[in-house]
Amino acid sequence: MSESKTTEQSLFHEFPPVSTEEWEKVITRDLKGADYKEKLRWDTDEGVAPLPFYRREVLKQIDRQATIPKKYADKNANSWEIREPIFAEDISSANTQARNALDRGAEALQFHLKIRRTKGMMGGDLQGLPVQDQHDFSDLLQDISLNKTPFHFDTGMAAPALMGMLRNEMQDRNINPQQIWATFTYDPFVYVLQNGQYPKSQKALKRDIQQLAQFGIQNMPSVRPLAVDARAYHNSGGTIVQELGYALATASEYLSILTEVGLEIDEVTEALHFSFSVGSNYFLEIAKFRAARLLWKNLLDAYGGDPETSAYLHGETSRWNKTLYDPYSNMLRTSTEGMSAAIAGCDSMTILPFDEHFRQPNDFSQRIARNQQIIFSEEAYLDKVEDPGAGSYYIEKLTDDLGQASWELFQEIETEGGLLKAIENGIVQSVIQESQQKRDQAIANRGRIFVGTNQYSNADNSMADKVDTKFKTVSLNESEDDVELEIKNLPADLAKAFANGAKLGDVVPHLFDVGKHQFRTVTPYRGTKAFEELRLATEHHDETPKVLTLPLGNKKWRKGRSTFTANFFGCVGYDIKDPIGFEDVDTALEAVKDQQPDIVVICSSDKEYKEFVPAICNQLNKLEDRPVAVLAGYPKEDVEEYKKAGVDEFIYSGCNVLETLTRFQHKLNIIEN
Repeated sequence: MSESKTTEQSLFHEFPPVSTEEWEKVITRDLKGADYKEKLRWDTDEGVAPLPFYRREVLKQIDRQATIPKKYADKNANSWEIREPIFAEDISSANTQARNALDRGAEALQFHLKIRRTKGMMGGDLQGLPVQDQHDFSDLLQDISLNKTPFHFDTGMAAPALMGMLRNEMQDRNINPQQIWATFTYDPFVYVLQNGQYPKSQKALKRDIQQLAQFGIQNMPSVRPLAVDARAYHNSGGTIVQELGYALATASEYLSILTEVGLEIDEVTEALHFSFSVGSNYFLEIAKFRAARLLWKNLLDAYGGDPETSAYLHGETSRWNKTLYDPYSNMLRTSTEGMSAAIAGCDSMTILPFDEHFRQPNDFSQRIARNQQIIFSEEAYLDKVEDPGAGSYYIEKLTDDLGQASWELFQEIETEGGLLKAIENGIVQSVIQESQQKRDQAIANRGRIFVGTNQYSNADNSMADKVDTKFKTVSLNESEDDVELEIKNLPADLAKAFANGAKLGDVVPHLFDVGKHQFRTVTPYRGTKAFEELRLATEHHDETPKVLTLPLGNKKWRKGRSTFTANFFGCVGYDIKDPIGFEDVDTALEAVKDQQPDIVVICSSDKEYKEFVPAICNQLNKLEDRPVAVLAGYPKEDVEEYKKAGVDEFIYSGCNVLETLTRFQHKLNIIEN
């Protein structure tokens, strides 16, 4: 004991404390006098700008406890529920997949079902699992324990109908209502944002929200029908601050509507759940979930509720950042995203299969997604420690910064009259679309890299024949006999209707109306889609354009620029011929005549371009079938001269890659002007 203490003391003696001022002096010296708080500050594009380092004293500025506990960890201090989304074209296959998932490590099931209606349609379409009536619902859950399996229905405005079916199934099996655990993604605020119209009149909408909450509280107290579906903001290109701020504004709308009719605040909170997307900004995503819990406490405190009531937070891997080309890289993305959610303390997690955005996932992709979560808990032990990020200067400061910025955004929305009013006025749309533009621009000029898509593409990767729909779409069924429905209490009366044999198509008019778009909309998309569309167009074209690099002169410069060229045109799937080098211009021109490429790219140093460019362009201009002449680099002083000589395009680091490649697609008649 004594020896250990002596050793410990000597170690501390050898490493005396260093003050922040001393660190800053060294940094300032290395930066030649520049202010590191400006020069090294990270512009995250997420609404906060962290410094490069933080120290212990920063914790003194944060007035709260070190740990942010969660309520729903039932096995270990940081355990979460492993959800598996089910992808199938028919009820029988979905049931088989669901039972297999539970047998292989999944703890909960996630079902997708979406009703699509447009003006003039008789009934509408059903996308996802074709649950048309109570019989289909029962078949879907056949041989699956209702009181041991949590169910999550990603159903949007169809949630009241599925909730009624779940109620019927519970009664048919004589299950104790206290033992049924489920969530539904009923979020009418997202519906308004994405469809530009209210699903019903505002009065009817408030009534439905109240009835859903009351029906759940009275009949299935562990079911959460009302969703704060923040995934919509993330997957539409919004920032983390926007995702948190609008999620809080949504929760505030719910609390306001429900407490107005006399419901107790503590009852209301049990009817809500949050669903967030998890992006690839590792530490920021950890901080996001931690900040969400703190923001929820602030909101409850403002409404007079118990601030110790924990929010139920679900995390689902991002769809916005997933790629079509080099799709296996998506598994790496979902790995870091899942780790963020686990370390942050999510209550449940969905890791989407790496291929779910372009086809129906197969057994392999579903197994990998499921096993990622199992590895997090069984091998990485991320479930063992409560709030693993607590005490980290960096994560604690990020949590505080995100919380402060999100609370400010929430207050701005409240000043506008709440979230619905802000959507009506186009404020939410404008803010998200500004974020979209910044993100899209960063992807277009490679300020943000997506491996395999806008950088480091795989030339042999062909995907056109692999793209398919992940969810089948079928027409909504209606009963052969006319069904008259008197809907006064939405979920209760829907449950009664389905018990009496009603079809989903019969009740759709009671779920939402179809009207004209009144407001601007925001639509989910993937950030890489524009690049992927260009490359798919190449795949669909009769012939793949050929690019020939012409490496000349200085070996270092020609190698670097020919590699850049291959990477550049690889993003659009061209056939790239990249010789080691040519001894002179004549040899290079012989290669052009021999191979007859669609594009030639001159690759050398800026200094040597003065000799090579005029000589090569002069000969290219004499060819009957002249290729597009490109220069790798952008020597500003000589650009106009080179254009006059015959250079058609310049490709260089920092250029808008997407716009430039689009011009090539037009020049080669791969896409129409």
